[in-house]
Amino acid sequence: MRGFSSPTDPEFLELYGNILQEIELYQRTVISLLETGISCSKGCSDCCCHWVEDVNSFEAQIIADFVLRTMPEKTGTILKQCREDCIELDRLEKLLNDGLNKTTLSAIDPIDLLLNLFYRQHRPCPFLDIDGTCSIYPVRPLTCRIYVSFSDPLRCSPEYTARAAAPGRLIDLSPTANEILDRLHFRYQQLEGDTGLRSQMTGYLSDDKA
Repeated sequence: MRGFSSPTDPEFLELYGNILQEIELYQRTVISLLETGISCSKGCSDCCCHWVEDVNSFEAQIIADFVLRTMPEKTGTILKQCREDCIELDRLEKLLNDGLNKTTLSAIDPIDLLLNLFYRQHRPCPFLDIDGTCSIYPVRPLTCRIYVSFSDPLRCSPEYTARAAAPGRLIDLSPTANEILDRLHFRYQQLEGDTGLRSQMTGYLSDDKA
């Protein structure tokens, strides 16, 4: 595996861009073989209220660099919203820890429950524009790219999760490909143990960099 000083190195970005194109081709091939097409479209954005987790460190740095280069005037607003969302997630986690007993925790995954509760707050992603489009679409993380829906878009709303399972599906990569990405993640990791998009942005878009 070749080494680069930073994931924002132009050559790294070019090579990673080629990988993303291959991933997109793979996903289109998978979808073409299915009986029903995806219902996702430009402007539908309910899934953008999720707490985006499992974002690789190199992806977060690429996103931060993209924001600072292409929309520096929005950096302060984005950073503020990321911090507010982190505070909200911490508040929800404390409520869960205070309100759930050990028996309940053994039956329910506390992380899944926490992320579901955050989703139902309907707090839009800091990178979601007012028209429902993604302002970092060219560099959006893989965890966003692999999430698709084959159902009525109305079923994607946070309110629906209270009544039934969300209709989303993951068109993920092979274990081997994910292992390679994990290795890149740890190679460029600066915020140890953190894979949240919003929480990583509070580090990579900090005031001294904005």
